[in-house]
Amino acid sequence: MTTSQIYPLELLDETLDINATDNYDLTLELSEEGVSLAVLDLLRGKYVMLRHYPREIPDGGSVRSLGEIIDSDDFLRRHYRKVFVITPSLLYTLVPTPVYEPRLRDDYFRFNHNVTDETQILSNTLPFPDAVVLFSPGNEVLEKISSRWRDITPLHHIKPLLQHVFSACRTSDERYIHLHVDKSFVTVIIAEKKNLTFCNSFACTANSDVAYFLFNVLDRKGIKNDETIHVSGSVEPYSEAHISLLNFASNVKFASPIIRQSFSYVMNEVHLHRWLNLFTAPSCE
Repeated sequence: MTTSQIYPLELLDETLDINATDNYDLTLELSEEGVSLAVLDLLRGKYVMLRHYPREIPDGGSVRSLGEIIDSDDFLRRHYRKVFVITPSLLYTLVPTPVYEPRLRDDYFRFNHNVTDETQILSNTLPFPDAVVLFSPGNEVLEKISSRWRDITPLHHIKPLLQHVFSACRTSDERYIHLHVDKSFVTVIIAEKKNLTFCNSFACTANSDVAYFLFNVLDRKGIKNDETIHVSGSVEPYSEAHISLLNFASNVKFASPIIRQSFSYVMNEVHLHRWLNLFTAPSCE
């Protein structure tokens, strides 16, 4: 692993070839934390690169824009077979497919969120649970995506997350509880007997409050604390957020991607739960 001010996290397989990106898929996550990217070698069926750029420069305190980060990366200037862009956002709403009408997209969204007329609203279809997610990544993010990758519709973070939950529940009717942590919000998903019974996100800026939001949901649904809780996102083992969960439940597990692709040995050095959505996004096709 290479650690520097330019690349705080950089994992490269020795087979990675910057001149062969037509044989690769690129997945990006553009979030409040920064820019994360993974490269999938289609010929080998293996992830061969992982990079993460925090927006805040280590030891410097200054904050870079997403555009500055994207423009500075050599791999992001290349052409790929396919590009997936994940845009985590607290501004979203789910609409069941049977009642969804595309012409009313903006009305559905504005009924749930107080936003300006300039707010751009996007949609993703969700095979599980047969719904449409309406969301707004923010104009800065959308402008950068459209200027660099034309004709690409970003994925809301719920789409790969629900794909993972669906894969985890495919062979079992047991209840599945998942907590995903982003910088300023958490997402709680519960599935029972292969059906989605709860999916919502909550603004949360303090690590110590992560457990509060999760167990408040479980308490309201009458779910005991002895059930397994699967965790992904920006939670490090035995960090404040992790310990706050362990104070209420002993069976806390870090989720691993459930995908058909494999990983280069260089990624043995990182916790894969941190990049769950990044690695799962290509499976949403």
